[in-house]
Amino acid sequence: MATLMAEVTRGNLVESRHLGHVAVVGGPRDVVAWAGEPDTRMFFRSSAKPFQAVALVASGAADAYGFTTEEVALSSASHNATGRHQAVVASMLAKAGLHESDLQCGTSPPMDEEEKARVTLGLAQPSLIQCECSGKHAGMLAACRHRGWPTGNYLEPTHPLQQEIRAILALACGVPADTFDVAIDGCGLPTFGAPVRAFAAAYAVLADPDGARWEGPQPHRVALRRIREAIVAHPELVSGEGEIDTTIMRVTEGKVVAKLGAEGLLCMAIPDRRLGVAISDSGGSERGLGPGAVAVLGELELVDGAVLAELKQALCPAVKNFAGQPVGEVRQVLTLSRA
Repeated sequence: MATLMAEVTRGNLVESRHLGHVAVVGGPRDVVAWAGEPDTRMFFRSSAKPFQAVALVASGAADAYGFTTEEVALSSASHNATGRHQAVVASMLAKAGLHESDLQCGTSPPMDEEEKARVTLGLAQPSLIQCECSGKHAGMLAACRHRGWPTGNYLEPTHPLQQEIRAILALACGVPADTFDVAIDGCGLPTFGAPVRAFAAAYAVLADPDGARWEGPQPHRVALRRIREAIVAHPELVSGEGEIDTTIMRVTEGKVVAKLGAEGLLCMAIPDRRLGVAISDSGGSERGLGPGAVAVLGELELVDGAVLAELKQALCPAVKNFAGQPVGEVRQVLTLSRA
């Protein structure tokens, strides 16, 4: 059964409740804390992106094309399509001798308000680079180009790149690859389903591949550390200003690595503590994720009091009316069970 993570009040009433599941994993896939049912299965969605980028870095493609830390960060991004986001993706494609037309991610409305207005007013045309997943796709195409693999069918589950990524994800999650649920993500790529605790285990690997006793080869360990460092260096590129994952990384100054996934998933890696966290909102909303993250980070004392207070202010905001007056609150109510 899902557990209560957050409540939204208006006046004296609780107007909505957000339930979900939480798993905290440390060491060799030990569940050290949880809430709800950590064996609940869901899809990894965009929280898988740091692991999907391993093929780009470990293959040598990122170095061969001179990718910067910004470009490595964008390979793990669900970006908001700001001008900077789009410029970095365009640079990735150009360095690898690719073109926007090589992307097969489809188009999605820009999350950035300025860019969305430009498209709405006809000042900019919808483009593949505006898609929130274009950085990931550019990185995958670069990996294929570097290794001499075909780029026309890089989305296909049978493509050697996707087979390699599936194996990387299976090792990180600690599950056999043939036990994944398999579906197609919003951007056309395969996405894999597993228990929430498996995603927490993967983020424990991202936190510290050696501490998690990951069985992945050394080049993959090096790649994961490099990807993690790039994400921490450029949190605004991985998502965007005001987004939950960017906010967590910025406020904690990289002590917590965070990545959102669609349908209410937030995963976090805490390198100093060698922990991975997965939080799933069972209603598919992001509204319970911020309070859930604050509760986990506070209850396990993963950040200090001042940082926690700043996170709470950002992720558990007051409910305001159109005049900006506070009329309620978003409050954390999550309590963890301990192993």
